[in-house]
Amino acid sequence: MPAGQRHPHPMTAKAGFKRMLAHVFHMGQRLGVDVLPRHFYSEIPDIRKLRATQHWRKPFSMTGVTGADLPPQRAFLETTMRAAGPAATDPQLHQAACARNGEPGFGRIESQFLYAFVRAHRPQRIVQVGCGVSTAVCLAAIKDAGYAGRVTCIEPYPTKFLLDAHRDGEIELVRAAVESLDYGFLQQLRDGDLFFVDSTHTLGPAGEVTRIILEMLPRLSDGVYAHFHDIAFPYDYQGDILTSALFCWHETTLLHGFLTFNDRFRILASLSMLHFGEQSALRAMFPDYDPRQNIDGLTLCEGDYPSSIYLRCARPA
Repeated sequence: MPAGQRHPHPMTAKAGFKRMLAHVFHMGQRLGVDVLPRHFYSEIPDIRKLRATQHWRKPFSMTGVTGADLPPQRAFLETTMRAAGPAATDPQLHQAACARNGEPGFGRIESQFLYAFVRAHRPQRIVQVGCGVSTAVCLAAIKDAGYAGRVTCIEPYPTKFLLDAHRDGEIELVRAAVESLDYGFLQQLRDGDLFFVDSTHTLGPAGEVTRIILEMLPRLSDGVYAHFHDIAFPYDYQGDILTSALFCWHETTLLHGFLTFNDRFRILASLSMLHFGEQSALRAMFPDYDPRQNIDGLTLCEGDYPSSIYLRCARPA
């Protein structure tokens, strides 16, 4: 090395390499891809490590979560399905909702229970974050139940179905990202109403999930129902994590943490928990239910995997 020339400081070299990786990452995002280094700090799991280990492949105990016991959940489903009648399990229900939406989306068993829930419990107002097939199901249930329920869809990128439904006066359409709204819109939800969430499932500084769970749920009035979709209780991972999953959602984990030792919210029904623990009961209630087989929450073959969860705020004492 020439006289007077210093070795580069190791932290300077590391910082330069990090800046280079950040530049590649930003360039990749402009092209629609994320290019990231494999690092133990990353929220993206190391699939090789998951495949090589077993300790993580087990359900959570759900300690401290009110309503986690399966018998009351099963009873809530049975009561709701009985009150809704045979229309809830009509095979044409989900097909018609998908056709009206223009593409499939919300699952078959989830759609049947959502229909039953709306028809049996008759929420006067439903606010949806994440709309489509579920919206068509809600509208069908309200019509068949014969009451004047109101549906508000918060959707920044509405489909033709939503635009047409808004034009025809079937729904109120709010063309905005829910995280950009003032929380005052939650005041319209009263005892017996439904806050329906089926959004991106992702956590992040500009995302809606953290705002919904940490800011909006605590503001709900007593007696309001809340729904989330793609919740994997009692596990914290999706069944296809080792095979085909490209997105590793953490909404389930955040909701689990929110519910732990939270006396104001209780689980009324977690369809995934019943799928893992009460398949015979689900078969009795849903004749079309063809359960996806699994081991330790990991998918073994295709089939139905209902993953809606229904919560309720504590009612006034």
